[in-house]
Amino acid sequence: MSSLQSRPGHWLLRCPLCKTGLTPAAGAFVCRNGHSFDIAGEGYVNLLSGRSHRPAAGGDSPSQLRHRAHFLDAGHLGTLTTTIVGQIERSARGPQHVLDAGSGTGHHVARIAARLPDSVISLGLDISKTAARQAARGWPTSAFAVADLWAEWPVRDEAVDLVVSIFALRNFPEMARVLRPGGWLALAYPGPEHLIELRHRFGLLRQHRENSGSYADMVARFVGPSSVTRLHRRAVLDPAMARAVILMGPNARHVDPAILDAGPDPLAVTFDINVLFAQKPERKS
Repeated sequence: MSSLQSRPGHWLLRCPLCKTGLTPAAGAFVCRNGHSFDIAGEGYVNLLSGRSHRPAAGGDSPSQLRHRAHFLDAGHLGTLTTTIVGQIERSARGPQHVLDAGSGTGHHVARIAARLPDSVISLGLDISKTAARQAARGWPTSAFAVADLWAEWPVRDEAVDLVVSIFALRNFPEMARVLRPGGWLALAYPGPEHLIELRHRFGLLRQHRENSGSYADMVARFVGPSSVTRLHRRAVLDPAMARAVILMGPNARHVDPAILDAGPDPLAVTFDINVLFAQKPERKS
């Protein structure tokens, strides 16, 4: 597939200006009102509108993305993908359209789509143009777009079977809007003991107390009743991998990398992740 051709997941997109559907045309996406968005050479499309106050250069830095790719490609969060796929496979109707809101390097959406049965069409959204470029290069079967996830998403109404949000912002009204009736939300966020050893050793940012109850209330309001699965385990990381897990997240902007010299010895690190699942009710006949 040429990088300037649309990918199947791009079908899920709509024009961010007039909310009509987008169709591919000669290396771009156009809507019926004449708005046009070029497909970048790497295969992603930038859909940030001029009304957005967040620039396409926002989001994670190239350095953060490199560290994240190094960490994720080593398989340390493989149980997260397995948990999401396992939950969704038990539903009566498997997902055909998967959206990752805050897709970063594209690792999660590509791995989830690859592990689900049948043919899955996947789309990743991220505010970082660098992330979308890297994801499109690395995962050619998934589609990626640059978008402001705090604003209305450039995604068609009720077009998605599974919305995934992993350590990303949570726009509950938009999650509900793009989900089809019967579709699933999988929301992952850190638990209280997540990376606790590294936080104590290096004086990292304090972990905000993520309130599962408040998330459940918001999800119940916009999507439907929820359940939470806690993934809690300890892993031994070599110093390079411990450095990567610190510098791939928000600590990268607050910690001097020079203090992260942990010496030659491996470190035992706790991974504590909550995964909230909710299913949008089917429409009553």
